[in-house]
Amino acid sequence: MTPMDIPSTGLANANASQDWDLVQRCLQGDSMAFADLVRRYERLVFRIAGGFLRDRSEVEDVAQEAFLKAYEALSGFRAGAPFGPWIAQIATRTCYDRLRARQRRGEVAWDDLSLSEQSEARSFAAGRPADDAAAARDLAERALSGLPPKDRQALILADAMGHTAAEVGQMMGCTALAVRLRLHRARRAMRQAAERLLDGIGKTERGDSK
Repeated sequence: MTPMDIPSTGLANANASQDWDLVQRCLQGDSMAFADLVRRYERLVFRIAGGFLRDRSEVEDVAQEAFLKAYEALSGFRAGAPFGPWIAQIATRTCYDRLRARQRRGEVAWDDLSLSEQSEARSFAAGRPADDAAAARDLAERALSGLPPKDRQALILADAMGHTAAEVGQMMGCTALAVRLRLHRARRAMRQAAERLLDGIGKTERGDSK
């Protein structure tokens, strides 16, 4: 399976056919059919939401909201299309809306970070890939609160969750090239934020003022 947990080739075609059958039943008023779709894709949706949000209750809230949006938009679902990428895109956009609605916070201090986040800050500053996906996600959420939400989304989906640029583009509704541009900008901002944090801890250890 791909990082999106969506099978490929023959199995994907079979799943798409089954998904379309369930969608048609939903449109005909069969509520149990949508429950089947939720069971098939709730792991994917929770994984996406958990990649962006730290609080479990908020993850559950966003997941439920994503499925509700999907249910309300079923009439526009393309016949025979795979349901997985479609619900993944809805979940990603729902996370984006949640991030955008949050008030911007000030830059985080080094002592505010967990040990895992401090380790990831050092990795980002050195240009190394993330070793701890959860810590990288938390660091991105805390240290890059001022970054455009879509740039943060791209960074978390690619670096913390391991998706390819093409998969990220599919979930965010943009091209792989646009994703690469967002990643370049977000990674540069992440390195700069990590460098500022490391510079701050260095000054503290030296006893410098300001």
